[in-house]
Amino acid sequence: MAPKKKISKVVENTSPKGEDTKVKEVLKAEPKVPSSAQASAGKDEAKVEPQKSSKKSTATTMEQLLADTGYTLKGCKKGDTVEGIITRVAPKEVTVDIGGKTEGVVIDRELDIYRETLRALKIGDKVTAQIIVAENDRGQAVLSLRKSIFEKRWTDLIEKQKSGEPVEVLLKELVRGGMLVDYGGLRGYIPQSQFDGATMKQIDKLVGRRIEAKVVEVDQATNRLIFSQRAMTEEANLAKQKELLEQVKVGQTVEAKITGVVPFGAFAKFVIEKDGEKHDIEGLIHISEIAWEKVDDPGQYVKPNDTIKVKIVGIDEKSGKLTLSIKQLLPDPWEHVLDMFEKETQAKGKVSRVTPYGVFVNLSPGIDGLIHISKISPGEEPKVGDEIVVAIEDIQPEKRKISLSMSLTEKPIGYR
Repeated sequence: MAPKKKISKVVENTSPKGEDTKVKEVLKAEPKVPSSAQASAGKDEAKVEPQKSSKKSTATTMEQLLADTGYTLKGCKKGDTVEGIITRVAPKEVTVDIGGKTEGVVIDRELDIYRETLRALKIGDKVTAQIIVAENDRGQAVLSLRKSIFEKRWTDLIEKQKSGEPVEVLLKELVRGGMLVDYGGLRGYIPQSQFDGATMKQIDKLVGRRIEAKVVEVDQATNRLIFSQRAMTEEANLAKQKELLEQVKVGQTVEAKITGVVPFGAFAKFVIEKDGEKHDIEGLIHISEIAWEKVDDPGQYVKPNDTIKVKIVGIDEKSGKLTLSIKQLLPDPWEHVLDMFEKETQAKGKVSRVTPYGVFVNLSPGIDGLIHISKISPGEEPKVGDEIVVAIEDIQPEKRKISLSMSLTEKPIGYR
């Protein structure tokens, strides 16, 4: 006769909050060893060998079971932020072990909105989750991984800003001064100045489209996120221009067309030929290279679409940038300064600048002299735009310097 086994027990416990916390524990007993009478009566039956003793759980309550296993259940409520470990990633379900009696499940809405990001998660990944519902009808906590996802995206953006790697953004809304964009749920901004020319011409028709842009500024603390689409175009153009630099040389004179005027100078492009094809190449005419005299407003000298001759004065092969000059194709007035002015004579000029150390007076286009502050009587300082008579004390053509003083007579002395 086969040995009898104890019947498996089901232990039930109800928490103070009324939550059903059923725990099924099968308590297996060792088979009884038959008595001598039974053994003699059942000679034809198989002999039962005694089993080696092993420690079995004798828990009859939830508390005893948890104590035996060393497992701690964590209570949670709506709004709590908890740490968890991904246990399952499927197209329609992502589950997280948050230390509760059951695994938490990510809310359906996030499975649609952040589908690509969630599918990139792996079993064992640590995440931060927020409790949306403490317990649904299946006894699971409903979770949101939005905070964890956003934290990762901010980190990714910082890395992409450092590396220069472009990202794809969704154009959302045209606003004053630029366009609001979306990057995986994060709101960003592209200023109008950071769109290229072709995009700006049709910017009002681009809402809802995706474009590639570079990350310009990332500040999670202030939720500031700035992108640049123009940087993508400029980078492509610059790469192409680097290849064309072999066709130009410093000192070369070319005919160029002004493409833009900015406070620090003007941009101009000209045409070169390579492998039988014509290409545009662009350079900068710095404000200091527009004229020999001091230039305050480049727009007074050149305007967009003007065609002028420029001299190539600098080539930066590393950055692909060209420096152009207008003034270096014009006569240098300092080469003939001694033919125009003489020491210990007087001349008439116009005050061009007033500085803490003296007053600059323009004597001729491209030629300024300095009246040191020590030579000006207090209260008699001339103002910018004043026409005054000055005495020429010294001329140093090699240093491009003329020392002046206030004249004692109002009668101007002309040029030699």
